[in-house]
Amino acid sequence: MIIDFHIHPLIEVDRILREMDRAGVDYGVILATDLDESVLNNSKIMSKMEKRFYSSITLMCTPGLWQSIFGRDVGLFEFSVKKMFERFFEELKASWPQARITNREVWEIVRRHPDRLIGFGSVNVNRSPAEIEKALTEIKEYGFKGIKMLPTLQFFNPAENKNFRKVCEFCEKERKILLYHTGCDPGPFEIPELAEDANPCHLEPILEEYEFPIVLAHMGSYSRISPGIWFHEALRLMKKYDFVYADISAASGFLLQERTVKKIRESVGMERLLFGSDYPVVFASDIMFEVNFVKRNPHLTEEEKEMILGLNAKELLKI
Repeated sequence: MIIDFHIHPLIEVDRILREMDRAGVDYGVILATDLDESVLNNSKIMSKMEKRFYSSITLMCTPGLWQSIFGRDVGLFEFSVKKMFERFFEELKASWPQARITNREVWEIVRRHPDRLIGFGSVNVNRSPAEIEKALTEIKEYGFKGIKMLPTLQFFNPAENKNFRKVCEFCEKERKILLYHTGCDPGPFEIPELAEDANPCHLEPILEEYEFPIVLAHMGSYSRISPGIWFHEALRLMKKYDFVYADISAASGFLLQERTVKKIRESVGMERLLFGSDYPVVFASDIMFEVNFVKRNPHLTEEEKEMILGLNAKELLKI
């Protein structure tokens, strides 16, 4: 059995199912994404991001990063951090019109394919208390297995946001899985200082208060300019808390190299490492490519491959 723990329904569902069949994947976890650009009008959040941007060591020390992220037509004199994020969301909507996938839309997809697809909802903790409560109620009523959250694109720090604790209380009470983005993200969030809220270390105060299954998406390791950026922070959390898991999506090239496999094996073992393709987001990759990358990996035993590709997720998802 192969389970893909990380699929974005950004394209037609029939294509997702064809890709799963082609790769021999039995189940796929598809994710809602609650994004809201109105957060850019929050002066407190924008002030924090401005301070991080203008103190970025990465931008100063990485030649060409500015143009590769923002394009050559963005000049310093017309630049503002808020405009940078506005442009990012505009380009995201232009490239992926379905980038904001509602809980209802994911439920409709899963309802049509309950034998193949497992739904995770999404909650944006910068919304009003009533909206957050509505989202949590939907997640419960739709029977979702868990929640996907992105501290980068949803602009929150888990240790500082009170509403995030409401989500954790819900997950603990209802035994939902939290799939939590860690590491950098495309666009402006390739600058590590701007993605800092997705450093796994910020979860530690939360993990001291609540206990429920949490999956560190990308194991803190996705970064175009610094692969493995917060891998050690993710590994430390997994070692300290046995209810913390990680998936390899968008970072398999780093996480499955020989020295990294050895560190995971010796520190926490392979029982909490999950396969994820991040399909269709990762450039020049698809589900079959990622499955074969695990199957043909010379640094994993056959037993470890089976655990990563499905057995661990089967136990976590209780299927």
